[in-house]
Amino acid sequence: MLNVIMSDFERTENLITDNEKYSAEAFVTYKKKTEDDIDQMEKTKKLKEGEVDDIVDKLVTLNGDLKTANDSHQSALSELETLSSTCVEGAETYEERIEKRQKEIEALKEAETILENWQA
Repeated sequence: MLNVIMSDFERTENLITDNEKYSAEAFVTYKKKTEDDIDQMEKTKKLKEGEVDDIVDKLVTLNGDLKTANDSHQSALSELETLSSTCVEGAETYEERIEKRQKEIEALKEAETILENWQA
């Protein structure tokens, strides 16, 4: 009976030793794979951080360009408003120009008459 117990003990010891050996190898493989993944992810993280920095720099530049463009646009709108009030809204209609021209012609005729009467 002691021999049976001894053989069971040896078999259990061999089985546990094999399981521990397999587990240790599996752990080493898993650890290496995990460390490789971590290294790759850190490289990817650094690349992405560099891309983010580039995008932030471009965003700052574009925001500056946008502000400049908005200032130019506002300036152009102000100038357009000034010119519009002077050129478009202040322009006389055709009828007003004819009436003004007729008044000017009448005033010139009166001046001619005054000049003719003065010399006589």
